[in-house]
Amino acid sequence: MSTKAARKNENTSAVRTPRWFFRVFSIALVLLVATVGSLYLRIMWDRYLQTDIENAINYANTVGALMHPDDIAQLSGTAEDKNHPAYREAKSLLIRLIQANRDTPYAYVVRKAGDGFVLLLDTAATPQDPALIAATFKLLRQNLLDAFEADEALFSGVIRNDERAWLRTLTPLRSDTTGETVAVLGITYTAISWNQAMLVRFIPHVFLVFALFILTILLIRILHTQAMLKIRSEMLAQDEVLFHNVFDQAPIGISIGGNEKVTYTSLDARFSVNPMFETILGRSRETLEKTSWQEITHPDDLQADLANVEQFKQGIIDRYTMEKRYIRPDGSIVWTNMTIGHLVGTHAKENMHLCILEDITARKKAEQALLESERSKAVLLSHLPGLAYRCKYDPRWTMEFVSEGCEALTGYLPEALINNRELSYADIIAPEYRDELWSEWKKLLQQNRTFRHEYEIITKNGERKWVLELGQFIYQDGLPPVALEGIVIDISEQKNREAQIAYLNIHDNLTGLYNRVHYVQERERLSNPANFPLAVVVCDINGVRLVNDAFGPAEGDRLIIDVAHLLRSFCRKGDVYSRTGGDEFTLLLPHTTESEAIALIEQMELAVARYNHSDQPHPYEVSLSFGHSVMDDSSLSIDHVCIAAEEHLHHRKLLNQQSSHNAILSSIMATLYARSQETEAHGKRLTRFTRMIGESMNLDLHTLDALELLSMLHDIGKIGVDDRILNKPEALTPDEWELMMKHPEIGWRIALSSPELAHIAQYILYHHEKWDGSGYPAGLKGEDIPLPARILAVADAYDAMTEDRVYRKALTKQQALEEIKHCAGTQFDPAITKVFLDILEKEEPGA
Repeated sequence: MSTKAARKNENTSAVRTPRWFFRVFSIALVLLVATVGSLYLRIMWDRYLQTDIENAINYANTVGALMHPDDIAQLSGTAEDKNHPAYREAKSLLIRLIQANRDTPYAYVVRKAGDGFVLLLDTAATPQDPALIAATFKLLRQNLLDAFEADEALFSGVIRNDERAWLRTLTPLRSDTTGETVAVLGITYTAISWNQAMLVRFIPHVFLVFALFILTILLIRILHTQAMLKIRSEMLAQDEVLFHNVFDQAPIGISIGGNEKVTYTSLDARFSVNPMFETILGRSRETLEKTSWQEITHPDDLQADLANVEQFKQGIIDRYTMEKRYIRPDGSIVWTNMTIGHLVGTHAKENMHLCILEDITARKKAEQALLESERSKAVLLSHLPGLAYRCKYDPRWTMEFVSEGCEALTGYLPEALINNRELSYADIIAPEYRDELWSEWKKLLQQNRTFRHEYEIITKNGERKWVLELGQFIYQDGLPPVALEGIVIDISEQKNREAQIAYLNIHDNLTGLYNRVHYVQERERLSNPANFPLAVVVCDINGVRLVNDAFGPAEGDRLIIDVAHLLRSFCRKGDVYSRTGGDEFTLLLPHTTESEAIALIEQMELAVARYNHSDQPHPYEVSLSFGHSVMDDSSLSIDHVCIAAEEHLHHRKLLNQQSSHNAILSSIMATLYARSQETEAHGKRLTRFTRMIGESMNLDLHTLDALELLSMLHDIGKIGVDDRILNKPEALTPDEWELMMKHPEIGWRIALSSPELAHIAQYILYHHEKWDGSGYPAGLKGEDIPLPARILAVADAYDAMTEDRVYRKALTKQQALEEIKHCAGTQFDPAITKVFLDILEKEEPGA
């Protein structure tokens, strides 16, 4: 340890030791005085108490000696005693004694009576309450017994009765003849009067102890003051040494001046100017005492300094600070940060002031170099297509520097972003990118890489711009990053070109919907259980080729565009609507059940109907066909589901009257109607009956469409049966009937030959099978018979019975229903029969 440090510790210890010692001494002295005083008061109290007890006993013995025990022995304690001379004499004696001694409020005489005591007489003016006397005797029982056995008076101490405290002397009264105690004389004192009497004599001692305690406190106070004066004297000496060291070693210049002089001449010259002041100005103390501050002030700073000095002298300001230049003797310039302030309480005749100088020459040179660097950087940044920045590493990107390009890029002046004055840079970033950008910066901090990211900002006028940010962390002394620096470049034009190219890559040029390329990508993306059930809806415009031929390709394109707009109006969030062919559209609907897909198709068909009935610009009606399928099982491939939707579309086209597929079906049906007794009305009635049964059984749309085709084409095989057999009015012979029974197989082959009808071929083949297995051509029974064939069998039988034929008259509705009911379980499926009967029984009679 150095000598100076050791001396400092020694001085500090010297200051602390007296304080500690004096504190312990003071506490010990106070405790000693308090202990001695308390002990003295205790001794004096006990002495007074003992004296009072002895006086009370002596007084009791004296009173007892004046009594005549043999006379008192004649008293019985009854009311007759009042007339006894001994009673009157004893009571008169006690009353005179009580009156003579006012400290004795009450006296009495008691004798034994068996196990108890009897009050013979007392000094009370009125008779005492017997209950109170009994309670008192009970309380004093042991004291009275002791008194009867004692040779002289006893002192009982404090005894409480009736919420009051009493002290008693009990004096035995002995017979002069027998020597036995015949009674006990009791003299009672109140504890209050007893204590008051003691306190009167005790108070001077209390004042004596209190005075001693006060004297002790005063002594401690005097000693404490002397000790503190000594400590302060030592501390003042230390402070003086410290002031000398600070003044001499301060890294700033300090001078005490007056009026025009840089410093003044004092008796203790060492405290007028410190060594650093001399070093900064390059002049000694002796020279500065003779020098005016105006002589060495740089001319360019003189006027500003004079203005401050004038206000300082007038009292307008009590201090001022300015940066000014001084001229050294060698002509060099030194930059200083000067502070001038008043000095009050000095004994000098002139006004004194304190001048503090800080050499800032190096800082000024650095600032000039920085200004030059900033000028060069500003020229560079002015040609940047964006902005350059320096900001704090925080989620708001608090800007410390922003280049002038900020206004052109964001619409905000650079000053608006500095320290978040009006808004932060985070407020300009589009909300959806803020968390992403902050996470990216934090990730780069761990990886120590430069930042490169594209995102959108929102300018002052609400415009969205794409920008590219390039940045890096700024570190200092290996600590965590102190700032971020980088540039933000406007790339909106480039992003717009990229977006346009990306849009054209996945969108159809004509309709604006997604194209087939994007449809295939989305189909694979959506075909996972997270999107189940996934509905695929295929839509085809009927008659586009005819429109092209009749009105030209432009009108055909116009039709396709209008249909695309109509479909897009039903697009929900997450749905994918694509044009996948010339006149075909495909809809991918995630989280859509089959019932929801059917409801959506019905809404589209209703919208097409409204469009056709409105003032639409086309000279023809728009007709659409829909097919759909639903993927709700990962075991199915998306290709399988899409093929099922395409097949359903083809089936629906057969039923659409405006479809080219329907034209084929219509020509087949016309041939059938021309060769047999079957009519178009019969097919429509069957379609109605089977539809009602299917809907009551909650069958899906595919099955309902198949029932509609089956209702119209179930007897298509009759085309291959001879006209004579088909139209014969009489009953058929066995051979003719065998030929007639071939028509289901013929129809089956016809349906299989057409891809549009192949899905109902099996239903056509088995539509004459019976529930009990007695039908043809395969003799199937029960649920082995396809469900559509079982439904058609009930509806076909009912319609045949209720229509006139060449060989019989029609049955009534009720008769036909009875027959249907009779054949349930043999010819017809019982469950389907019940559904059909329930439907028709609810209809109006003429329906």
